Amino acid sequence: MIKIFLTAIFILLTSFDSFADENYSNEKSEKVISSEYKGVVGNVVNDFSSETPAVFSPKKITPSRFFTADLSMPETFSTTNNLAKKVGSFYRAFGEIIFLQGTVADSFGVPIDGAVIEIWQTNAAGKYHTLLEPGSEYIDKYFSMSGRTITDNLGNYHFITIMPGSSVGRAPHINMNIYHTKFGKLETEMYFADHPFNITDYQYLAYDEQERKLVTALVRNSDIMNPQSIKLCTFDIVMKGIHQYKKY
Repeated sequence: MIKIFLTAIFILLTSFDSFADENYSNEKSEKVISSEYKGVVGNVVNDFSSETPAVFSPKKITPSRFFTADLSMPETFSTTNNLAKKVGSFYRAFGEIIFLQGTVADSFGVPIDGAVIEIWQTNAAGKYHTLLEPGSEYIDKYFSMSGRTITDNLGNYHFITIMPGSSVGRAPHINMNIYHTKFGKLETEMYFADHPFNITDYQYLAYDEQERKLVTALVRNSDIMNPQSIKLCTFDIVMKGIHQYKKY
């Protein structure tokens, strides 16, 4: 009786070993030992270190503007992000109100907080106040031609302004300077998607196709059912460089 019991145990163990050695996968199974761990006895690991690294694909940097805008740039910027209405004024600027929003990020898309953004633009008549004589009939006394804001901890910024008027050979656009202590300075400009004057603007056409996309804001209505509702213009900015993280 004992002999029969031992025989049964032996058969059972033999069958279990055979089952463990079988491979039911369609893929070839083999043990890979990383060269990094060859000196460690008993460690069998997947050799991830020998695999081809992922393609490094940082975001495209927002292009700098090709032509200088120093002549129209004000010496002193208004310290407000509302260009459509001056502080304390009952009246607002002439023209179509628009809301400009976006984020500022590094080459990896990580938000940059504390970035200073300065903008300036033409009024509804397509005139820069800085290029007009004092007392000119084209000056909109209710319009702040320039403004300034600072990105929050998520890199967000926004402005309330008007749709810039177009001038001869130029499409409506907004000039922008972005400053940051770690990422330096970026001088760029923003155009409006699908504006009919874009295709005749020599400065806009000086960018290549990819660059034009990066300097063009997405434009949509705040109320999709009402084409007369306020336009929301989204313009995201990518600065050159990456955040430096602390190592422990």
